[in-house]
Amino acid sequence: MSKIISYFTKSEFVKNALTLTFGSVIAQILPLIFYPILGRIFLPAEFGLLATLSAITAIIAIISSGMYESSILISKSKQEAANIVGLILLRSLKILLVFFILLQLSGYQIGKWLNEPDLHKWIFVCPIGAFSIVVFNCFNEWCVTNKYFVRLSWNKIINTSSITIGKVAFGIIKIFGNGLIIGDLFGKVITAGSCVFRALKYDKKDFLNISYSQFKPLTKKYIEFPKYSMPDQLLSNIGGSIPVFLIAAFFSSTEVGYFSIAATVLTVPISVISAAIRDVFRQRANEECKNNGNCKNIYKRLLIILSTAGIVASIAGFFILPDLFSIILGTQWRISGIYSQILLPMFLLSFVSMSLSGVLIITKKLRISMYWQMYYVCSTLLSCLVGIFVFKDIKMTLLCFCIGRCSAYALYIYLSYRYSKIGISIQQT
Repeated sequence: MSKIISYFTKSEFVKNALTLTFGSVIAQILPLIFYPILGRIFLPAEFGLLATLSAITAIIAIISSGMYESSILISKSKQEAANIVGLILLRSLKILLVFFILLQLSGYQIGKWLNEPDLHKWIFVCPIGAFSIVVFNCFNEWCVTNKYFVRLSWNKIINTSSITIGKVAFGIIKIFGNGLIIGDLFGKVITAGSCVFRALKYDKKDFLNISYSQFKPLTKKYIEFPKYSMPDQLLSNIGGSIPVFLIAAFFSSTEVGYFSIAATVLTVPISVISAAIRDVFRQRANEECKNNGNCKNIYKRLLIILSTAGIVASIAGFFILPDLFSIILGTQWRISGIYSQILLPMFLLSFVSMSLSGVLIITKKLRISMYWQMYYVCSTLLSCLVGIFVFKDIKMTLLCFCIGRCSAYALYIYLSYRYSKIGISIQQT
């Protein structure tokens, strides 16, 4: 018992994880407080349209950055990391300008495919939101690399708070039509601006010394990230977007709204804890791989703890979810509570795998990660199609989707555990 107490009171890992967890918890207070208001201001169909736009935004954000932000963590120096940030921002601006033009030209057709007639009116927000996400991700990686965990916590607080307040404010004043979409974009832009301000305030010297001449060498040096990590993450986001797109196309935007709210509410407690653990775990696992040749010890300890906590929380939550949704969001959202019961096993495995993700990047096993993402997308697509065409029922579709995703997350946990044990040999190959 004394050893356990000593570990939790003296461990740098625990202190950093608690710092990020505290920041993440604070960051989620406002969304949780205002969910009852949002659920009564906006209709399920409006949440469905936002979910579709968000899926498109996430995909083009990955393409524009090339996932070069993942290389910030393994950069050789602080100045090199700053140059990587400059490379990413310039690359993203160029690519997103092209996307802006293409989306404007094809908005009507995309809306027709996805059964969203109003999508063309709002598709312009996707490139703007995507660039804001790129800035946010770069700043997060910068903070993780330099152990600025307090700043990282503030970044999470500003992000969720500005998005939530924006949605509520624009939903009430109703100036721009769909306040949910405008509020979401407003929050993303405010967050990106805050990241730039604080980066220049605290690390101005590093960023003012960025050299354009270094961009090309860095592009070649970290070419594995757009080559393997970008397809990997792109497949992940496509896999995440598949149920949104298919439900919209074969059912309705209202069903997308119920599904997206169910997924969002379940994601809140998961993201609060897993994001904090993941950021600290990646930094600590990277150090252990460099010093010991592997990171199996910290991986095994966290795997046992997270699995046990996740199972207990899932069992307790299963019986109260429909009533919880009805009380907090309103009776019209009880359906989302039922959907969340169906999806609960998937989110349990997602929690464990997300918390311990990063092993395949740290050990530079990017190709394996990309292969897993292929399985992730295929299992998601096939399971959804089985539910749609065989059962022709939204609940059965979600059940099939859950089973497919569970198999993918279980496989990822196995792979990350396997390579945590042989990290040094992978880094040398």
